[in-house]
Amino acid sequence: MKKVIRLVSCMLLTAGICGNAFAGNNETVVKQGAIRGRVIDNGKQTLPGASIFIENLKTGVISDVNGFYTLPNLKPGTYTVKVTYVGYSPIEMNITVPEGKTLEKDIVMSEGLELQAVQVKGAFQGQKKAINTQKNNMGITNVVSADQVGKFPDSNIGDALKRISGINVQYDQGEARFGQVRGTSADLSSVTINGNRVPSAEGDTRNVQLDLIPADMIQTIEVSKVVTPDMDGDAIGGSINLVTKNSPYKRTINATAGSGYNWISEKAQLNLGFTYGDRFFHDRLGMLLSASYQNAPSGSYDTEFMWEKSEDGKAYVNDYQMRQYFVTRERQSYSAAFDFDINENHKLTFKGIFNNRNDWENRYRTTIKDLDENGKGTVRIQTKAGTPDNRNARLERQRTMDFALGGEHLWGAIGMDWNASYAKATEERPNERYLDFQLKKQQFDMDLSDERQPFATPQSGSTLTLSDKFSLKELTEQQEDIKEEDLKFSTNFKATLNNGAKLKFGAKVVRKTKEKEIDFYEYTPIDEDAFMENSLRNIVDQSTDKFMPDNKYQVGSFAGKEYIGGLNLNDPSQFEKEQVQAELAENFEARETVSSGYVRFDHRFSRDISLMAGLRLEHTSLRYTGRNYDDETDQTTKTDRMTNSYVNFLPSLLVKWDVNDDFKIRGSYTQTLSRPKYSALVPSVNINRGDNEIKIGNSDLKPTLSYNFDLSADYYFKSIGLVSAGFFYKKIDDFIVDQVLTNYEYQGTEYTRFTQPKNAGNANLWGLEFSYQRDFGFIAPALKCVGFYGTYTYTHSRVEDFNFEGRENESGLSLPGSPEHTANASLYFEKGRLNVRLSYNHASSFIDEMGPSTFYDRFYDAVNYMDVNASYTFGRKVKMTFYAEANNLLNQPLRYYQGTKDRTMQAEYYGVKVNAGFKVSF
Repeated sequence: MKKVIRLVSCMLLTAGICGNAFAGNNETVVKQGAIRGRVIDNGKQTLPGASIFIENLKTGVISDVNGFYTLPNLKPGTYTVKVTYVGYSPIEMNITVPEGKTLEKDIVMSEGLELQAVQVKGAFQGQKKAINTQKNNMGITNVVSADQVGKFPDSNIGDALKRISGINVQYDQGEARFGQVRGTSADLSSVTINGNRVPSAEGDTRNVQLDLIPADMIQTIEVSKVVTPDMDGDAIGGSINLVTKNSPYKRTINATAGSGYNWISEKAQLNLGFTYGDRFFHDRLGMLLSASYQNAPSGSYDTEFMWEKSEDGKAYVNDYQMRQYFVTRERQSYSAAFDFDINENHKLTFKGIFNNRNDWENRYRTTIKDLDENGKGTVRIQTKAGTPDNRNARLERQRTMDFALGGEHLWGAIGMDWNASYAKATEERPNERYLDFQLKKQQFDMDLSDERQPFATPQSGSTLTLSDKFSLKELTEQQEDIKEEDLKFSTNFKATLNNGAKLKFGAKVVRKTKEKEIDFYEYTPIDEDAFMENSLRNIVDQSTDKFMPDNKYQVGSFAGKEYIGGLNLNDPSQFEKEQVQAELAENFEARETVSSGYVRFDHRFSRDISLMAGLRLEHTSLRYTGRNYDDETDQTTKTDRMTNSYVNFLPSLLVKWDVNDDFKIRGSYTQTLSRPKYSALVPSVNINRGDNEIKIGNSDLKPTLSYNFDLSADYYFKSIGLVSAGFFYKKIDDFIVDQVLTNYEYQGTEYTRFTQPKNAGNANLWGLEFSYQRDFGFIAPALKCVGFYGTYTYTHSRVEDFNFEGRENESGLSLPGSPEHTANASLYFEKGRLNVRLSYNHASSFIDEMGPSTFYDRFYDAVNYMDVNASYTFGRKVKMTFYAEANNLLNQPLRYYQGTKDRTMQAEYYGVKVNAGFKVSF
């Protein structure tokens, strides 16, 4: 570690000396001036991604995500400054820089001639902001602005992400939860808020759950498919940066109120939002406060099957499940942003966001377990519930928060910024209760003529209906608490050298801690006969002819949630209580410290060619403790503390060729990594007795490394729009997946399912990206109000040196989590006050989990989503917008299949959701 600190210090010192050497040749460097300000339009809306170029010096900068820009290290004198922005008339002006001072100059731009014939707002306004940022960035970036998000029917950030080329999202309860970038699994990309990686509220992943964050709390979504040295290196697929709302240029007041409906829950939902922003003390202090609330009752209908092979190779269903979920999802989000101008050279900022999501879930599940090829198995009927203070439902409360204090400072030729932040994510599951009944030796006729919908019919004398023939399998209650905390500090220095080149260098320290704690108890009734009689008096029939997989499936009757919630489990006169040691083996504590430093050099060789070269160094230090369960003694003990550390050198080289003002070509080479999940590294043994399954950790896991090549070409239309094409290639070493073995013996016990994470081998991944967005005004002026937005990505991957037990060096395998095709399209109409948009999203199937043979491989099936929304706006000083939207018009299920496409493992349907309401903007 000391060697790494010395090396980082030498890097930063060398960069600093180089910067001073370049600047020191000029004796008047201390008297240099600067220009600083913000780029806005006539409506005082900030314009990110504007190009501010000094013709005399052939150098310039790009306004940041909030429209701010700084031109430092300028000799006193008069300069010709040219400002350009897609959709706006270029500005050329002479600015006189005073000696030894910073000139504050806000730039106001007007819409270009091609746009004056239409009222530019909504989708067009959002396109301009996004396109300018993409156009002027050095790397390959896709941007979605808040204006664009508001024009899609997206309730959370994950749903908004699927509109970006090369992005696929995976769903939970009908909402996008994790994002996949460029054909890589979600674990190979990073999610950040304002540039800082967000901790995860779940125990088995590093990425934040995107359905935690409402879409209306974010100002901009930036997806960087090529990372630069000043960004964290753990982003093989790419980096998804969520920029929270910033203080405005003028007073802003927005309010939203709406409702919706879901055909499964048959209940209304509530959507509320409010934002207030203003500037005070002669515009030196900016403030923005925002709040969002959503309450959405929903649910799902689900069938799940596990398949096995008989000795003669015939497939049959080994596990058969019908499930019905009722979920109420409540989201609360609050954010604040402040900026304070100490003077023209020094500025302080603060940003904070808090997200809370409560899921109250009841699940009713009928299972036929351990089915043999002759249709004989055990029937299990289970209710998931909770205590009365949690609505008799299982409460999952996930929270994330991120608070960051920062500063921007300018000392002559040197610019400096710093950021100190605290982030925390938690998940709580209090008093989660399961009541499970079973009936053994039941016989079924299995109809496998349609493997998409296998169907079991009880033979005479057998049943799927809860009755007094059943016995108690188990009654359990568990508590689960997961907590991850991050402390971060970073500092960056920037210098503009005499030849117009830019030097940037900095350092960052991130300290992470993560803990998972489960407490699990099993309860045995003192009088089991009386308990069974009482349970059967409190059953509810959940069967419905609306069961979406097919109404031939009927989940049946279950113990009611109110009955289970009302059980006094801690009364020793009614129940015996025993802590289940095997369930505690999932607990762990982990600590990780990542220390990094970087150097970045940018130079424009001519008016057309720009180059960026850099090196990032990251040192990772880990220590963690897990749990081991001893089946003989029925005890769980802590493992020895494990430690590990490694260093990664991550070089990068980016080139950009401005063929002309509208045509850009980019090429790059970068190296990135992905660290193993904490739960995968923990040397623990986790046994699920009920399902006879075991999961063990792997402390020998290595980080996944990737060597990335990218080439892209973009052409930007003057009437707002673009067409782009790109190629990317990734050489991925030591990718990590869970090795799954069936009927596997571990330490003398045979388990139905054995799972362990493993460095499974290497992979080559390449792909093509295409994007097109434009209105149809080029066909006929009358069609300028109609436009199209579309993207398509093709990816191809092949695994090398595959080392799963029993599948060594198997050929023809694709990288897990890699869909071959992703596409989305949107046709929109926007004229005057009316906006209508029809959206479509597609992703092809991909392998999700590798089994002991191809028969057991699990695939995530192809998806096709269609949404529609419309809005009508009126008013000038006070704008009112009425909106209506419908999601999942095709009723796309979440579907997995095993081995072959027709062999369903899971088919879960969520139904169509509709929303309507109004927004007010002052």
